[in-house]
Amino acid sequence: MQTGIKYFSTLVTYSSLSMLPFQGIAQKQPNIILIMTDQQTANAMSNRGNMNVHTPAMDELASDGVVFTRTYCSFPLSGPSRASIMTGKMPSEIEVLENDDPLPEDEKKNSIGFKMQQAGYDCLYAGKWHIPTVEIPDKEFGFKKISGMNDPEMAYHIEKELSAKRNKPLFLVASYLNPHEICEYARSQTLHYGEIPIPKEAVFPELPPNFQATEGLSELLMHHKKMSPKLYPTENYSGQDWKNYLYAYYRLVERVDSHIGELIKILKKNNLYDNSVIIFTSDHGDGVAAHKWNQKRALFEESIQVPLIIKPSKRDKISVNRDLHGLVNIGIDLYPTICDYANAPISEELNGVTLKGVLEGTRKPHQSIFIETHFDAINGRSWCVIKDQYKYVFYRFFKNREQLFDLSADKGETTNLMRDNRYKHIYDEMKTELLMHARRVNDKMLIKDLNF
Repeated sequence: MQTGIKYFSTLVTYSSLSMLPFQGIAQKQPNIILIMTDQQTANAMSNRGNMNVHTPAMDELASDGVVFTRTYCSFPLSGPSRASIMTGKMPSEIEVLENDDPLPEDEKKNSIGFKMQQAGYDCLYAGKWHIPTVEIPDKEFGFKKISGMNDPEMAYHIEKELSAKRNKPLFLVASYLNPHEICEYARSQTLHYGEIPIPKEAVFPELPPNFQATEGLSELLMHHKKMSPKLYPTENYSGQDWKNYLYAYYRLVERVDSHIGELIKILKKNNLYDNSVIIFTSDHGDGVAAHKWNQKRALFEESIQVPLIIKPSKRDKISVNRDLHGLVNIGIDLYPTICDYANAPISEELNGVTLKGVLEGTRKPHQSIFIETHFDAINGRSWCVIKDQYKYVFYRFFKNREQLFDLSADKGETTNLMRDNRYKHIYDEMKTELLMHARRVNDKMLIKDLNF
């Protein structure tokens, strides 16, 4: 195929080249494809050793790419997290703290769709948007909308669009809904794409080791949960109810993996798989029964850690089928990463790190990262900072508002080291890190609260 392209390119004129499909264009800029799921916790993939789920499509991307094992969202809620990804800024910087908060106009014009459009890309969007509308308005954010939010039908619309002839490199976002339907499952509501039957011979996942770890939790979490019974019907779940929840969750992950598999087949059919940079991630995680928590918003590892795989283009001399363990915040890091691959200028006001540089060894990952959240039922913002193996969590209200964990020894966040004087110097350092971050992004509320 490559020989045919080279031969063809010597015979045709520039004007006729403009009529070739994507795979027939000699490009300096690579095609870039961003695949997103919704509410997928980081280890909900079989390539992470999770025996409760089978994800051949995600596993293929992992085998052909690099897995970033310490990847976090900027905010464990769809709207703020997605707005962050599209702008490269923390949600508080752009004033998007809830799903119905619109992106400010001055941020919209600098969002990634317009940025890539200016860099010469054909920008296509398929699936869920949620900034704040569930589906993206056509061309309002620099993207051509090619499919609404419909996981089973996205492959058809993407394949139809990729058969079109054009002379620009491709930037495609394929944004899937699932496993977000676990929210409807927990509320006993009808699922968009079919119910999850539980056969008699089903093998249920075991409850996580930190399932019972609710002692010493922030009272803010408990108040929020009690004031939002519709979102947290799990308050009265039995142990078997939780196992049913986990079983359904992993089936929803498998369901979306099958759709990603369809997309991979289409990319291969159009000679785009090998010749594209493919980035796979999710907007945030899910509680998956840790601390008896479902949903998101909480700053537990299960809710804020997300999968991240970057499959480089074949022309990139990058070692694949490996893990990298540096800290990543997809909210601020994906924007400069995509710009870097596109040879587009990156604003110096952004605090993210280009992961292209990390892969190539020219950039170091973050030394510390920050995550924020908002509990709408009680109007309580909260934050955390992660540095090395330590995690400091600061909840705005009520008892147990501060927590300190050693994630290397306590992945389940069961032992709050705030009560141990041996870690006083770590606490001071982490609180200072969070205060420095607050000043850097001009988070006046956090600056004020940290001085209590």
